[in-house]
Amino acid sequence: MSGNYGQLVLDAHNALFGRGDTSVLDTAFADDFIEHSPLVAGDRVGLKTMVEEAGDALGYTNARVLADGDLVALHGRFTGLDETDLVGFDIYRVADGKLAEHWDSLVPVAEPNASGRTQLDGPTEVDASVDSEESRGIIAKYFTETLIGEDYEGFRRYTRDGVFLQHSPDIADGVDAVIDFLTDLKAKDEGLVYDRIHRTVADGQFVLTHSEGAIAGQRHSYAELWHLTDGVLTEMWDAITEVPADADALHSHGIF
Repeated sequence: MSGNYGQLVLDAHNALFGRGDTSVLDTAFADDFIEHSPLVAGDRVGLKTMVEEAGDALGYTNARVLADGDLVALHGRFTGLDETDLVGFDIYRVADGKLAEHWDSLVPVAEPNASGRTQLDGPTEVDASVDSEESRGIIAKYFTETLIGEDYEGFRRYTRDGVFLQHSPDIADGVDAVIDFLTDLKAKDEGLVYDRIHRTVADGQFVLTHSEGAIAGQRHSYAELWHLTDGVLTEMWDAITEVPADADALHSHGIF
């Protein structure tokens, strides 16, 4: 974990979701806190209601923390929010020392994929010696060419020797596996369409992209964490969720 706000956000998030301590909403969250999660009906009041209704079943285990200026991304696992555990990403914006805004992308926990990888395992420590802006630039270029541009050969250009460690439940390791998966979906008119990146959180060798697009015509939110080794793409985790048709109506600020 690096940056000024990583520990601040993790502590507040753990207090609320790990211990069910709703008092943190008055001490660590801004009065005008903005909530974008489709799971929450209303800002701080909605969060308090959700936590209280979950009761003792609620829990949170963190795997990764990325800090990037006023943004902090958490990667972890929730219990008690749904019938099954949820895994994914929370992004907080900090202003004046308070948690001011929140987005999330959470999916049900899944069995290990064909390569035996889970949605949370793998490297966790940020290498502070790696230039975060350089990492952001590499991933932004790769993402624009490969995913937005649908040039899946980009997976070969930005990796080395076909090595690509995969934590998505539906895809095995390797460049060929991810290219075949995406190409097959596109041929079935079920392809992953990426329209634009809304925000990135870059910390050392990790970059989280929060973007939107569509799958089979249905609007989706993509949260994807990319790991670089010596400037080469080597590993990824994701949480891809369908955006409710009435998301913008339910949340005046929209899901993004």
